[in-house]
Amino acid sequence: MSTMLDRTSPPEPGELRPFRLPEVHRHDLDNGLTLITVQTGSIPVVTAALIVEGGAAGEPASRAGIAHLTARALDTGTTRRTGDQLALDLEHLGVEFRASVTWDAAVLNLTVPRERLEAALALLAEIAREPAFPPSEVERLRDQQLAEILQRRTEPRSLAGEAAARFIFAPDVPYSRPLNGTHATVSPLSHEDAREFYQAHYGTKPAALVLVGDIDPDTARSLGESYFGTWRATAVPAPDFEVRAGYEGTTIFLVDRPGSVQSEVRMGHVGVERTHPDYFPLIVMNTILGGAFTSRLNMTLRERLGFTYGVSSRFGYRRRPGPFLIQTAVATDVTARTVEETIRQIEGLQADGPTAEEVDSARDFLSGILPLQFQTTEQVAGKIADLFVYGLPDDYFHRYRERIAAVTAEDVRRAAVQYVRPADMAIVVVGDAAQVEGPLEELGAGPVRKYGSDLMPCT
Repeated sequence: MSTMLDRTSPPEPGELRPFRLPEVHRHDLDNGLTLITVQTGSIPVVTAALIVEGGAAGEPASRAGIAHLTARALDTGTTRRTGDQLALDLEHLGVEFRASVTWDAAVLNLTVPRERLEAALALLAEIAREPAFPPSEVERLRDQQLAEILQRRTEPRSLAGEAAARFIFAPDVPYSRPLNGTHATVSPLSHEDAREFYQAHYGTKPAALVLVGDIDPDTARSLGESYFGTWRATAVPAPDFEVRAGYEGTTIFLVDRPGSVQSEVRMGHVGVERTHPDYFPLIVMNTILGGAFTSRLNMTLRERLGFTYGVSSRFGYRRRPGPFLIQTAVATDVTARTVEETIRQIEGLQADGPTAEEVDSARDFLSGILPLQFQTTEQVAGKIADLFVYGLPDDYFHRYRERIAAVTAEDVRRAAVQYVRPADMAIVVVGDAAQVEGPLEELGAGPVRKYGSDLMPCT
């Protein structure tokens, strides 16, 4: 006889399963390079990640995008191999090399079967220490980057993201520009610019080599000394600058796209740095506000009002204060109502604080997804890279759940009041100005400034 399932109510969540990251082992080589090893599991795979001070925050404003171009050009050839030879050798080892850039660092990584690790590290060292930057290859990548920039301006979602950064931050703040630059700054770049940026940022310290997977600390130390021990680097400070807003009081920046049937909406302001002491109250608060499907913003704007397929909020955590940003896309006729309701939800959280159920749910969610972020050696290497870049302690993730569990409802309310400013926001709307300008003005939230899709003011 079969038993009927009760589908009238969702199942109760189970107990949180234990999770502990393997120990983090650090060793400083004689040349100042930090070697970080995490031995995980029994799968014979290792991820190697080299972290250098090649982030976009350190590039000159006149050459914005050079950090991105330099990283992409690293595997186009070395002083010993052409790009084609290098690609074949990496393929032969079963390795995919990737170089990525954030505002704070450049990361060169690869994942390889354990028995081929030494050969792969030799190639990684060669790419990092002896790039050739062939003129034709750098020009090809530059042209690809220009095409990506052009596409960004034609796609509403990307345009809204660029506009939000432009208007949230003052013009002299690096975060005000796109990570991969603009047409004006990327067009003149050459292989000589890439080489100059490389020499100024890649042969410097602090830098770290992270090895994660089927490798013990003693073997990691031996390999690190063999392939990176002679890399002589000079110490340079991380880029430091004052982060300031690009506006005063709540201001609505309307980017006109005539004929648009929907509006891309971004609402935000300058946030906090990654190492802020209220980081844990902030991530719990943001989960409740707009950081999960069950957040207040999503349940209101999507589920109750039907304005959008989804809305989210987040803090962009960087070495210096990054953006706090709410983003969504809505039909043109509910654009102003979306802005109004978003502000109402923020103010409600600030005034009344969260419910006990919301806090419990957010803490369980954040604690529950933590193991999912450490499933592969690549994921672990990325998290360990964050420890190095932001100067976090080695036991940071060991204590993560404990610190999440310590966040109270009052901590959440205080974080909402102190770090979310609905009366001091840059509100960016990319849409049909003829349809939305009037309703936005009627909100009375702040002055409406109109721009073209080139982000130049309309006269």
